[in-house]
Formats: sequence, C-alpha cells, structure tokens
Amino acid sequence: MPLTAMGLVFWPLSFIFFFRKNPQRLLELTLVAGIFQAAAVLVMGGLGLQPVMAPGMLFIAFMSLQLLLGVKFPAVGPIFKFCTPLFLSFFWALLGSILLPRLFEGVVLVWPQKLDDVAARVPLSPTRGNMTQDCYLILDLIMFIMTVFFLTRREADPRRLYNAYLVGAALACVVGFWEMAHRLVGSIPFPKEFFYSNPGWAVLDEQMSGPVPRINATFTEPSACATFLIGTLYSTVWSTLRGYGNWATRLMILLSTLCLLMTTSTTGYAAMLVGLALLIVYAVLSRERRLFRRLMMFIAGGILCMGMTTLALTAFAPDVIKAATEVILETQDKKQSSSYEERTQKDVDSYQLAFDTYGLGTGWGSDRSSSLIPGFLATIGVVGILLLVIWNGSLFLKIYRTLKTATSERSLDAWIIEATFTALLGRTVATLISGPVLGTMDFYVLLAMLVSALIRLQTRAGKRMSV
Repeated sequence: MPLTAMGLVFWPLSFIFFFRKNPQRLLELTLVAGIFQAAAVLVMGGLGLQPVMAPGMLFIAFMSLQLLLGVKFPAVGPIFKFCTPLFLSFFWALLGSILLPRLFEGVVLVWPQKLDDVAARVPLSPTRGNMTQDCYLILDLIMFIMTVFFLTRREADPRRLYNAYLVGAALACVVGFWEMAHRLVGSIPFPKEFFYSNPGWAVLDEQMSGPVPRINATFTEPSACATFLIGTLYSTVWSTLRGYGNWATRLMILLSTLCLLMTTSTTGYAAMLVGLALLIVYAVLSRERRLFRRLMMFIAGGILCMGMTTLALTAFAPDVIKAATEVILETQDKKQSSSYEERTQKDVDSYQLAFDTYGLGTGWGSDRSSSLIPGFLATIGVVGILLLVIWNGSLFLKIYRTLKTATSERSLDAWIIEATFTALLGRTVATLISGPVLGTMDFYVLLAMLVSALIRLQTRAGKRMSV
C-alpha cells in the first residue's frame, strides 16, 4: 500500500488535528481536500483513496469515540426527524443494491462501473461495483450524521467551515491557472504525479478545444472541474447580491468565473445560464428592489468588462479573438461528437432499464449512466426518486418558511443557509445537466451545515414567536 506525495501532506495534518482533539480543523481540511478528486493519499492495488477520506475518516473516528465515551448530543433530535426522507432514500438504495441485482440477474444489460475491462453492456449480476458504491454511500451518510452531531456543539464554527470551502475553491482555481500556463508555455513545470495520482480514475488532462487547452485543475476532467466551480460561483454571487459577501467572496467570483471559462465545458456554460435565469426570475417574483438593483448592476458590470476585454484583445491580440471564436464553435459542435453520442446512448439505455425492471431499478452501483436522472432511475428506480423528491421538497419548503419568518434577521445562520444552499444548488444543476454522480464527502458536509443552520434558525424564530 504505497503512500503518495499527496498522502504525505494530508495524513500528517489529519493525525495532528485528530490527536490535538480538533474536529473543527478536520472538517475544514475535509472541505479543502474535496477539490483533489483526481489524487490519492493511499494506493491499494488498482484503487486509490481520495484525499478527502483522510481527514473525513479521522473525523468520523473522533466523533465515534465521543459517542462511545458517553458524550450526549440532545439537539440532534429535530434534525434527524427532519432528515427522515433522506435516511429512507439511503436505506432503499442499500437494500436495492442487495436485492435487485439478484431479482433481475441476467434479465437486463447494464453499463458496468469500470469500463477498463469491457467497453460494452453486460448482463446484470451482483458485482464489486455494488459493494464499493455501497461503501461510499455508507461513508457519506456517516459523515453527514457525524457532522450534524458536531455542529450542535458550541465550539463548532460554521463561518470557518464556509471559509475553508472557499479556500479549497481558490486552490482549485490557482492549480487551474497553473495548468493552463504549463500547457501554453511548456517550460513551466506542472506536477501531474502529485495532482493526478489516483489509478482508479481516467484523468483527461490533455483535451483541447480548438487551439486552446482545456483545463481540469485538480479534477479528473474539465466538466468535473466546472461542476464544482459552478457551486462556488452560485454561492459567492448570491452572497454578494444579498449583502453577505466580503472581499473574499467577490474575489472568488472573479477566480471561479475565469477558471470556469477555461474549462470550455458545455455543462458549466449551461449551468451559468440556468443560474442567471434563476436569479432574474427570483428577483422579479420576490419584488426585492435592492436585490433586483444589485443584480442589474452585476449584469451590467459583467457585460461592460466583457466588452472592454473584447475591444482590447481585438486591438492588441487579434489571434486570441480568433482562437476564442474557434472554441465557441467547437463547443457548439459537441453534439455532433462521438463522445456526445456515446453519453446519450448510455442515458437512453438507462431509461430503458427503468422500464425493463418495472420501475424498481437494477440496484445501487449496478449501472453507470452519463447523467444523474437516468442514472437514478436505472439504479434506485421510481421509489428512490420519489423519496428524494419528498426530501428535496421538504428541504426547499423549510428553507423558504424559515427565511421568510426570519426575514429581518441578518444572522450567521441565515447567511450559512443561503450560502450552502446555493453552493449545493449549483453543483446539483450542473450534475443534472451532465454528470453521473452527485454526492461526495465534502458535499454532505455542506448539506449538514445547511440542515443544522436551518433547524437552529427555525428553533430560535419559534422561541421568539412564543414569547
């Protein structure tokens, strides 16, 4: 089990925070490590342990020891009651991964999790893919629960956790700029062995869009990088428009936008347009004049910057404009590419699996689609989708009611609710457009931050109304 260079960074830091009894730092390190999705801290055979696992598993171990030593967390009751639909969806996914591959064994064809050995559909049967995906799901669920436990304690600081999330996003952008400089100017070194050390992933770090290199920064491919940065962009833009932002959030708007543009990801560009449309619709429906005015100023400032940049490049660097035009044309032509046709075929096959299994699905981890909705339908089926719809509906409703009740309160919890919700929304929108996997360990830390702040603010508002 060789230790990687990335492991020499994250394992010592994680153990230092563990033995210093500092779960706050472990959670912050988990959010920072979440960006290194193409790296490994430990390699076991052909599989690599992602960096997020080092602080994440030690955080779980620390909180488990707290529970074994008799530490009580009485405030978690309302949170877990609210999260019942989410827990039921996890239970159904785990139960289905055991029963459904055996129920429909050999009846349908699925796309396997690992395409290294066979690049075609295979008959459904229980495989290691079910077990590995179950393990990831269980780890994510435990991480969510333990984070909720910790966030009920007084020493928990959600502001620092969100700042750690922004630090991770800034690191991803810096690495992306570094990668672009390396590919444009070959003399600038770039440590691929450090950032792309996970043998379990195929890292697409040599893609081009016309004459322009596509960057993937610390991620496995450009679209994965764009999906993460969309969450950061949604969160920082919303925080700034709502008046919560500071210089760091405004800086991250610039960095994440530039890095997102350099990915030339159709998914990222489409998610940006969806986010802008959602902002305009919300500003109109909510009738908040201040928000609408800030939004119009933000859009006008963006258009002005783009216009000035275009004019400057046209005058002093016309080759850049020509290259940008080629990038735009190639991005528009991606629907004619063989990779697009292949991804579309996987989604069509996944929809067909939902029909062939009478809406039950093939079991969690049995099929790998190209997009989230067909992937869910093919694996957890209609039952799992309904449970997730109920969970998301109840979450949206509670966010709306809680923020409406506390509309005059500019508290830390109100900010954390809006910042984490928009971060999760951005990543979800991008994944819905094109992405087979939604949840990672850092994703569930953000979700725990959202739910905990939501229940705290609701409880505080309820106490004020009863007085």
